[in-house]
Amino acid sequence: MARLKNPDTIRPLLLEVGLTLFAKRGYHGTGIKEIVDTAHVPKGSFYNYFKSKEEFGMEIIRWHSADFWQKWHSSIDANAADPLQALHDCFDIMLVEHIDCAVNTFCVVAHVAAEMCETSPECRITMKTLLDDMLRNVAGYIQKAQRLGLARSDADANELASLFWDTWTGSILRMKIEDSIEPVKQSVSLLFGRLLKK
Repeated sequence: MARLKNPDTIRPLLLEVGLTLFAKRGYHGTGIKEIVDTAHVPKGSFYNYFKSKEEFGMEIIRWHSADFWQKWHSSIDANAADPLQALHDCFDIMLVEHIDCAVNTFCVVAHVAAEMCETSPECRITMKTLLDDMLRNVAGYIQKAQRLGLARSDADANELASLFWDTWTGSILRMKIEDSIEPVKQSVSLLFGRLLKK
């Protein structure tokens, strides 16, 4: 088996390969041997970077989350006159980027997390922290829109943010079932076009 000359490339390679394989077979359906064989690295190299498959799965979730927030901050206009439209535009941009991705990361990370949370308390804690960050950010923009009279004020911004998240993740499941991005596009359009607007 060929060894990589630069050890610094092994860790990101394993994460990329793991994400791709999890997309095909899920977390529980993918073994470490398959990951290292596909990455063409010795099995021992895996344990130089990750203590276990569980730690590896959580690192993929963190890695994707960091990438998500980088795209979020580069896509959203924090000074937009209409904060609700800024949110809408941000998610539209990320959907377009998603279409061009080789790996369906929206589905992969959501379902890897769902699989792992069933048996991993640490994963549940990590996902709760990531989810709280997302809800706080979305609620912040909804609150700005409410103060400007652009978003409905008959519901708390935190509750509306939770509604957004639940709708978003549900549409991701439908996207996987139907093998189409349309469920997500429809949900985003309905949320911002009708349900969140004043």
